[in-house]
Amino acid sequence: MTTPGDTVTLCAVAGEVDHYTVDVLRTSLIAAVNNAAPIVAVDLSRVSFFGVAGLRVLIEARATAGRTGRRLRLVVGASCVDRLLAAAGEADAFDLMPDLACAVLDPA
Repeated sequence: MTTPGDTVTLCAVAGEVDHYTVDVLRTSLIAAVNNAAPIVAVDLSRVSFFGVAGLRVLIEARATAGRTGRRLRLVVGASCVDRLLAAAGEADAFDLMPDLACAVLDPA
């Protein structure tokens, strides 16, 4: 689900993100990044499985956000997401937030 707003667009993800479901994530996330809001908050806290295909989409979205002057914030907490970001050496490359409130409240 993607909810656009003036300052933040929220993209909430739940369940499994793998080779079979990643196209749904890609479509929603790229649409969110192309929205007019300067911040895109991606809530991954309800993800039960997160594969490399999902990581590739996040990297693609981060690049698109950078080119369009937007910030991509990831709400983490699901251990499968945290582990993959750390194992891939990508944790420091993303703007990681502990919860949704932090992701949407600070516009800076």
